[in-house]
Amino acid sequence: MYGIIRQNGMVYFTAAVLSLILSYLAGVHETVINPDAICYLQSAESLPQGLSFVTQLCGQAKWPFYSIFIFSLASATKFSYLTSAYILDALFTLISVVSFIAIIQSLKNNIRTLCFAAFVILFAHQFNTVREYIVRDHGFWAFYLLSIVCLMRYFRFPQWSYALAWSMSLVIATLFRIEGVVFLVLLPLVTFLETKKSFLSRIQSFLQLNTVFFLGLICVCVWMFFRGTEHLGRLNEIQFQILHGFTVITEHFQIRANLLAQHILSQYSAHDASLIFIIVLISWFVIQIVENLSLIYAVLVIYAWWNKLLKTFDPMTRFILWGYIIVNIFITFVFLVEHMFLTKRYLLPLSLILMIWIPLALDDLYHQWQKRKWPLVFALFCIIISGYSSMMDRGYPKKYIHDAGNWLNLNLPEKAKLYSNDYQLMYYSQRFGNDIFKKAPEFLKENAISNGKWKQFDFLALRFDKKKITKDNMLINELGQPIQVFANKRGDQVIIYKVN
Repeated sequence: MYGIIRQNGMVYFTAAVLSLILSYLAGVHETVINPDAICYLQSAESLPQGLSFVTQLCGQAKWPFYSIFIFSLASATKFSYLTSAYILDALFTLISVVSFIAIIQSLKNNIRTLCFAAFVILFAHQFNTVREYIVRDHGFWAFYLLSIVCLMRYFRFPQWSYALAWSMSLVIATLFRIEGVVFLVLLPLVTFLETKKSFLSRIQSFLQLNTVFFLGLICVCVWMFFRGTEHLGRLNEIQFQILHGFTVITEHFQIRANLLAQHILSQYSAHDASLIFIIVLISWFVIQIVENLSLIYAVLVIYAWWNKLLKTFDPMTRFILWGYIIVNIFITFVFLVEHMFLTKRYLLPLSLILMIWIPLALDDLYHQWQKRKWPLVFALFCIIISGYSSMMDRGYPKKYIHDAGNWLNLNLPEKAKLYSNDYQLMYYSQRFGNDIFKKAPEFLKENAISNGKWKQFDFLALRFDKKKITKDNMLINELGQPIQVFANKRGDQVIIYKVN
């Protein structure tokens, strides 16, 4: 028994260390932060000016808890805000990795399956791709996965400690992304599927899991009574979705189905526009999920489903996992219909749940080793190739943007008026401060400096990708000789001009 615990502990420890190394390498490799990070870092830096000021600063700061975490760590350690953000994200990713392995241990507690679980999460393509991003999603994914561990433990050992741990993990997840509220509200409904217990016992379990939510709801109602709804941040979005969400979704769907009928379909198929649009949305959604998982992971999930590898586990475990899947599909598909786009980060919580089947699939392939070895070898090879590409293939480097921004910061006169057509370049120039959130929408308009408008500035810092430089030759010729040019190997450039 001690040997098994020690072996399991080594799997967790090794996976945690490797996760930290991967996060460190991702952070070191990334020379230019992602655009959303600018809002988070500026918000954290501006927190001494008050929370009400910060929440009005930029879009992501309307839900300011991630910025508060960054500010708190920076204040406690004296690290820079950027370093503090990377440390937080690395710790959150570590929690995600450990929680994923713990979920698999709850399903199948043997050293081989745990090793497969560590291998799967550490080589997950999209999960590794976003390691370098400074985004609040890292915190959401960590406590979202931790909530699954707690809920599975609760249904095996129905104790208050696990019920409160589940609630608190989702409350913390909600501090990073408001979608956590949906899981907090809907997941306790799985208690009514536990048919082995009496209805009274199921009610008791439902109330236990909802204790923190009910207390939070009471606090919000008291707050609204005394302070109104204007200071609730993104909680107002939940209220709007409850009251008007179905109407908005229906209207958006009908508008786009009508556009499809008018501009794409013929007069003979126009009457089927709604059906065709639904099929297009579902197909688009499924393709996005497969891309997010990676092809090899999607194949292994389908293999696990086809062979019913969860069939031997207790029904409540299956209900919990499918409950998380259904809530994820509900959230993301509604978002897709309402906004007509999905970033890969939004689908990652669903991908992480689907990935739970993959270690089980690999373990099943291992049991066929005596009969045929190639399926397991081929699957592991494809996973390594997919994971390696996500770690190493970062595209062409953007260091030239960072270098150009530093040059602008060091060499421009203090009161010089600078124009730039790139949000990240504006940030690295350190010339705008919090005004970057007001200036960027103006500067990034297509015709911001056309028709001689560039003459009002003292310096222009223009970022061009290789293809666009030829399109903008007229502007380049009009501006004359640049004073500095920064470029990468592909030919993407930042060209700096001094205006006479």
